[in-house]
Amino acid sequence: MLCQKAREECGGSWNGELPKETIGHIQSAGCLGQKEVATAAHNACIWELLQEVNVHGKADRHMKLLTIETESRLDTLWDQEECNQFCSKEELWEAARDEEMKIPWRAANEGLPVPEEQYQERFWRRRLNGIGLDTATKEFLAIEFKRMQDARNDYVDRATAVAHEQYKSLLAGLQAVGQVKGGRYNS
Repeated sequence: MLCQKAREECGGSWNGELPKETIGHIQSAGCLGQKEVATAAHNACIWELLQEVNVHGKADRHMKLLTIETESRLDTLWDQEECNQFCSKEELWEAARDEEMKIPWRAANEGLPVPEEQYQERFWRRRLNGIGLDTATKEFLAIEFKRMQDARNDYVDRATAVAHEQYKSLLAGLQAVGQVKGGRYNS
């Protein structure tokens, strides 16, 4: 009933079958009635975890977590000195462009071609939950936490697949840049 109530409060109606209000559904951002609080709880857990990893990590590590307190858009991250040491914005976009342009647009532009600038803007708006960068080894660590219903034993594999699909162009770009410049990425 939470989803139905949330839709009705927004002036909409529910056409079709309501989702089952399982614990997994209610705790997910897919539940319209709980989306805001579920997302806030998800982010609070991630930031707490990243802060603990940062504080209690190995003393001799070179990895710096760039997103300890909040998510940042990729374009904001690449304005930081640490990411520019890995590669420039131009190099990353060039390496990721072809893969990004394969991803279809949700809302079609009535059959009109989508300019490259719009693909590029979409690419740079993406937000990972966390990013670690080791400037000594030029290793980029993409951190993404996915909320999956854990009713089946393959939820970790499904969550990993969702994250890889969501960031396919970024990961392809980082891998290509790493091959040219000698760095690597992990996710």
